Amino acid sequence: MKKILVFSFSFIGDAVLSTAVIQPLRAHFPNAHITFLVGPSAFNLFANDPQLDTTLLYDNQREHTGLKGRINLIKSLRREKFDLVINLRDSFTARCIGTEHWGLVRGDRERHAVTRYLEVLSKQGVDTTDAQPYLQLTETEQATAHNFLAEAGVTSERLLIGIHPGGNWEYKLWSAEKYAQLATGLSKQKNATILLFAGPNEQELQSQVADMMDISPILVETENLREVAALIAACDVYIGNDTGPMHIAAAVRTPVIALFGSTNHIRSGPYGDKHIIVQSGMDLGCNPCHPGRHPGGCGAGSCAVIEGITVEQVLKSISLCD
Repeated sequence: MKKILVFSFSFIGDAVLSTAVIQPLRAHFPNAHITFLVGPSAFNLFANDPQLDTTLLYDNQREHTGLKGRINLIKSLRREKFDLVINLRDSFTARCIGTEHWGLVRGDRERHAVTRYLEVLSKQGVDTTDAQPYLQLTETEQATAHNFLAEAGVTSERLLIGIHPGGNWEYKLWSAEKYAQLATGLSKQKNATILLFAGPNEQELQSQVADMMDISPILVETENLREVAALIAACDVYIGNDTGPMHIAAAVRTPVIALFGSTNHIRSGPYGDKHIIVQSGMDLGCNPCHPGRHPGGCGAGSCAVIEGITVEQVLKSISLCD
């Protein structure tokens, strides 16, 4: 097997989870050239990952939209003469490349996404024992993160906690007020230094949380996902909603405290046994739901299930990460 194409995903979190297949493929096909096909939002996170030989862009916003765009994508991929396509997104396009095709197993979807991705390999005889999502950082990226923290006055004696209060769907989000209370509590009770992250267009939320805190956090203002990953890797604990950075944290081996309400942690929680899911225990009869095509069908504007999580619950969960 010489050239392998992995049909990965457009969303950051899904793409990060798909990295679980890299190690088993490397072990089973030690001389293979592995290419990942990802969407625009995830491309820069993967383009410089040393685990991969090539990263290709699936431009589903412009170049590869519509029937003509899909045909152009198929033609360009056929020219690469791949020997095997790993189709993790159950894409019809992947079936048109004209080579050996390994696709998703039909069946119960109420399992973690990583379990379903690894099953694509295991049903073909590939050993997936202990495989997990993983992002490999370079020494330069780690050094850049270390220098940023040193210039900000961070010392190794204090607990370093990363917090990302944002996300791409409002029904997933815990309130800014509670994140500010949590961060203040961690600063005072645990003598922790807080790194406050923000995604694109989330600077207002980041400032809002920082302004409500009693002790100023360190604001992470970069939108470079590789830099974000390196800074999260330097943290002792990461806390956030069900978002891409949550999966980045798990993939760089940082313990995660993930707040879940409207979405299903069984299918999309942080993968691994050292992470903690915090839930309110409320049941409205509609949860868990999912963004889908018509997000927030309830029309409430926010989710009472995730808002039911208390600051005290999250503070208590920190001790479980020690």
